[in-house]
Amino acid sequence: SAQVYAQNKFVFSGSDTLAGVMSDAIINAGMENQMQYAGGGSGVGEKGLIAGDQAIAPMSREINQEASDKLKSAGVQVIPHVIALDGLSVFVNSKNTAKAMDLQTITRVFTCEFTKWEQIPGSGKSGAIKAYRRNDQSGTTDAFKHFTGLKTFGACVTVLAETADIADVTSRDDMAIGYSGLSAKTAQNKPLAVAAKPGSPAVLPTTATIRNFTYPMSRNLYVYEVTGARKASTVEARFLGYITDRSFMDPIVQAHDFITKD
Repeated sequence: SAQVYAQNKFVFSGSDTLAGVMSDAIINAGMENQMQYAGGGSGVGEKGLIAGDQAIAPMSREINQEASDKLKSAGVQVIPHVIALDGLSVFVNSKNTAKAMDLQTITRVFTCEFTKWEQIPGSGKSGAIKAYRRNDQSGTTDAFKHFTGLKTFGACVTVLAETADIADVTSRDDMAIGYSGLSAKTAQNKPLAVAAKPGSPAVLPTTATIRNFTYPMSRNLYVYEVTGARKASTVEARFLGYITDRSFMDPIVQAHDFITKD
């Protein structure tokens, strides 16, 4: 029966940022009866590689050294495939008059050192800042910490599970601020221009600034593959063939508001 067949699907985890891209890639490859993407966060995909549950893992950050070392000691090599670029963006509501922030100010908002819009240079807003973040399984959170130097989030920050939740809250609430990949852009929210240091020029995340990495929070989006002692299954290898083919993958990447490599 169909239900039993559904249970025989290969289910794999990884970046929630890439959930839409992966699901569309599976459908476009005609493989939805064979595999299913569970998302869950880059950290979950990384754990799956280590446990041997999967040989491919979409990740919105680089694999960490500890994971890489664990795999190496098990005789497993890791191959990174960059499938797209993304600008990790700080979103506010379209009605918000703030236009730009430097990384230091962003950090102060997410450590709750700044809790009012009046404290944000040039925001022209007053009232309590409502800060939102992705959870700790999220590669986007890891990347955000990496770019800002933030170690611990303040108690004023609300945790949301998915990219779509950040998109939703920043679209509805003009006091909200949240970080996410570019795919959280809607008609009702906007990304802020970001300056690397106080006083340096603030840069908006655009195709050009992300490709040349002048936007301070530009990142690669990966699918990691393992080889050696553990290899991709037939289904995984077939899917990898599709997602590493740019003529197949680039239109999907662009449909989800990510940037192609060139």
